[in-house]
Amino acid sequence: MRKNIERTAWIVLILSFLVFCALAVGIPLSVRAYLYNTTVAHSTKLTSIRGTVLEKPFDGSTPIPLTHGTSGTVDELTIISTDDTSQAVLTFFEGSVVTLYNNTTIILHRAREPRYGISPYAAELGVEVVQGRVRTTVAPIERPRTFWVKTPHGQVNMSPGSFAVEARNDETQITARAGVAQVSGYGKTVLLTEGELTTIGVNAPPQDPTTAEQNLITNGDFQFGLKEAWLPMVYVPADPMTGTQKAITIDYQNALSKFDPVNVVTSTLGVETLDGQIVLHFRSEGTDNVHTEASIEQLVNKDVQDFRSLRINAQIRVNFQSLPGGGQLGTEYPVMIQLNYRDSEGNDRAWYRGFYYEPAPSNYILYNQPENNNESVAKFLWYPYESENLLDALGDKKPAYIKSIRIYASGWIYDSMVTDIKLLAED
Repeated sequence: MRKNIERTAWIVLILSFLVFCALAVGIPLSVRAYLYNTTVAHSTKLTSIRGTVLEKPFDGSTPIPLTHGTSGTVDELTIISTDDTSQAVLTFFEGSVVTLYNNTTIILHRAREPRYGISPYAAELGVEVVQGRVRTTVAPIERPRTFWVKTPHGQVNMSPGSFAVEARNDETQITARAGVAQVSGYGKTVLLTEGELTTIGVNAPPQDPTTAEQNLITNGDFQFGLKEAWLPMVYVPADPMTGTQKAITIDYQNALSKFDPVNVVTSTLGVETLDGQIVLHFRSEGTDNVHTEASIEQLVNKDVQDFRSLRINAQIRVNFQSLPGGGQLGTEYPVMIQLNYRDSEGNDRAWYRGFYYEPAPSNYILYNQPENNNESVAKFLWYPYESENLLDALGDKKPAYIKSIRIYASGWIYDSMVTDIKLLAED
């Protein structure tokens, strides 16, 4: 009986000691874990800088409209959307900013940091770009911080700097304007540094980084004829009886020709090979002093208001023109480039550049304005045209949204060529 009491006492003593040790170790560790791991979620400031922005709280309640110039606060898991007339700015608690451009939807996933300063862990900011384009400005801070952006195709982890993320149905494009980003998708990670961009396709890893300048035009060298991306047109001279003029459009591969029996004029545009180079050839033949016009046009539909530069390049050759200069009104050149766009105020505008070799009489108009200008070229020689940065040159009239680009020949009798057309945008 006495032995059982001693055994019980020892058991109680040992268990008490073990409990003491567990509490002595566990309580400090629990307190440490609490101090290290407890986080606090911050509200994030949302400001509409244009139009009406919609925010939909995570509880699924009715979306809240935020009108131009007003601000509000949003919490984690809020869905934020802009339409084609609105833009917004999301400002985080530590100073980082996400700018939402037109037709963009994002989800604010994370905006939190450790509650206690003793924690060694990083603050976490994260958004998901469902569709559209955002510009992130990641602020430099002394404390650890992670900033990530997720899209349907991959994820980007960003250092302090400035980055653009554009998510479309078929791919995501990421550009580093300043700073370094890690772009991950489909089991591969690439490092993006200043002045570089990469894309992630559907079920594909990110591509190796390239220069941030991109060509917004498809098939500008006419390798695929005119059926790929271009809409060709030939304008028939006005009917002398009715005074009306018709535009003929045909879905074709390489050429379009129209003969006008009334004025005995044939207007033609087509893709040809000249000295091993594929070119677009404009030609008008027949009776002089009759206006004709032939053109190709490509829809661009690209928001460029966040871009650094926008330039047009082309190879241009004028072989013949019977109408000197650009005609009396400066609107009929053997080669013309027309960029159709909207400015930041939503106004439809057009930028023109005409090319000629035959000098205009003194009573003819030759424009010398940023949005409407002309250049003299040498006859029969290729001229490598490079425009100035239109985002600087056009000032308050600069493009915010590119609608289309049109290349055409206009005048009386002409013979001209263009190739290697580029619309270069630097992010």
